[in-house]
Amino acid sequence: MTDTIATFKAEIGNAQKSGDYLKEYDLAQAALQLYPDEEFFRYSSALALARCNAKQRALDYFYSCKLHQSGNEYVRSLEARILKDLAFQSLDKDNLFQSLDKERFSTAAVTYHRELAASGGHYSAVNAATLYLFSGDSGHSRELAGKALELADRDEGPQYYALATKAEAYLLLDRPHDARQAIAAAAQHNRNNLLTRARTHRQLKLICDFLGIDSTILAPLLPETVIHYCGHAFYNHHPISEEEEHELRQRIEAVIATNHCAVAYGSLMAGSDILFAEAILKQGGELNIWLPCGLENFCEVSVRPAGEDWVERFHACIKKANTVSCATESDFLGDDSLFNFCSDVAMGMAIMRANSLSTRLMQLAVWDRNLSSKSRGTYLNIEKWKGLGHHSEIIPSPTITPKQRSRKAEEDYPVMRRETHAILFSDVRGYSKLSDRDILWYFNELQPALAAVLDEFKSEIQHLDTWGDAIFLVTEKATTAAKIAVALNTAIAEVDQSRLNLDEPLLMRIGLHYGPVYKLYDHLCQGYTYSSNDVNKTARIEPVTPPGEIFGTEPFVAMLELEGEGWANFDYAGTIHSAKDYGAFRMFHIRTRYRPPALVCTLER
Repeated sequence: MTDTIATFKAEIGNAQKSGDYLKEYDLAQAALQLYPDEEFFRYSSALALARCNAKQRALDYFYSCKLHQSGNEYVRSLEARILKDLAFQSLDKDNLFQSLDKERFSTAAVTYHRELAASGGHYSAVNAATLYLFSGDSGHSRELAGKALELADRDEGPQYYALATKAEAYLLLDRPHDARQAIAAAAQHNRNNLLTRARTHRQLKLICDFLGIDSTILAPLLPETVIHYCGHAFYNHHPISEEEEHELRQRIEAVIATNHCAVAYGSLMAGSDILFAEAILKQGGELNIWLPCGLENFCEVSVRPAGEDWVERFHACIKKANTVSCATESDFLGDDSLFNFCSDVAMGMAIMRANSLSTRLMQLAVWDRNLSSKSRGTYLNIEKWKGLGHHSEIIPSPTITPKQRSRKAEEDYPVMRRETHAILFSDVRGYSKLSDRDILWYFNELQPALAAVLDEFKSEIQHLDTWGDAIFLVTEKATTAAKIAVALNTAIAEVDQSRLNLDEPLLMRIGLHYGPVYKLYDHLCQGYTYSSNDVNKTARIEPVTPPGEIFGTEPFVAMLELEGEGWANFDYAGTIHSAKDYGAFRMFHIRTRYRPPALVCTLER
């Protein structure tokens, strides 16, 4: 990463255009390490947090950086934007307009109205108009919509923003025919800025839904699709001819072009994966690669057996990819289940990205429709995807005649196989400062409350261990681990701690991860336990989790998305360095979507 202000700004701009808010935040934070007084990077950090669904954290950061006192009106307007986001975030997705917090919308509307008085811009006018509509003030809404049209007509800047304002104002004034024309015109601009168009689309759709306007008029604005791709590998023992590869490449490129596939998630095995990756890159799309193990280990197992030309193509895709991530840093060790796990994570990340952009989502799969192997591979990916209610586009695979397979001898790999599970590690901030009397309180008062929580999930916990204040447990589902984490935090917050001689209340730190684990016999304890590199990783995440918070990794939140229960909310916390120099990982704050009962945590001296 280069360290010049101009380069940082350019990289942040590219991340913003593609809607990669995770990279946007990381870049802004990295830039602030070198240029702590640069307002643009503080603004970009706050903006990225807002886009990461961390609206309240974004607003708190905005005020702490005193950005509301900025001399730049564009920077100041972020306050109103975040207040608007918080108002929309308060809507219940199941009963969208039955839960309108009109006071929140009114506050945001007044903030934009105030900014309009200061700047006289159509952006402030139309946002104030929309927010007044949701606050119940239709008079102010129509008045400011008309004002926005006047201001937009006089705007000599980039045409996209003026046209987007006109489209929104026409909808507010119940002029859908004029809105349709403005939307079509706006769609001809900002074609390389997916995030801006996605944000416009999201707001216009809310207005359409509220006013009962057919939202199909918005289709030209956001034609892009986020995809998960998968398909058959082509090795020397499982080959296709050059002519067949050429035909398959043409089919893949045609499907990607027809569906406007702009953002892709998948792996990079020799064969279909690399053909998909090359096609996405060729058409200017964004490639996000997930590997089931370390890069070099993966290349040796899944690319080099097909020949050195595939290795060269593999590294070329790696070099041009937007992100390259490993579902686990563990070695392959002959464990094919890692490939299924990696596909699950890639699918979950694709779903999460499509949700954040409010854009179309689909799976592209090269498949020969052979049902002989239903427990793994392409067939399993397709069935899982369809089971979530998403569309899968099947691209016919050439007929493959397997040859004798030359592979590493089985005895070179361990006999035992790993299983993928959710992993939780927690401890209690302040436990080490407890006196002997307070330790008795911990085990007699607090621990029974925590035990009652775990007892509720007893049938869903595969393993539970504890020492002192630490808890280590393993569950099959990520959603179960998230529920347990939230319930533990709630339990400790509800316990009366007034008898403790502490300056600060006891709070839990909880780290969550999802990955492959071994079930092993512990000869010292004479019982079974779970262990793996991913268990060690989770143990290193928990110590850097802020007290009272729950941190989850990318694989964990991807599995939350894939499980599809919609129980948890998560927002980006940044790339966090783990304890004992174990590595830096993208981390997310995990919270429940459902509001828990009021919590009581008292501490008296």
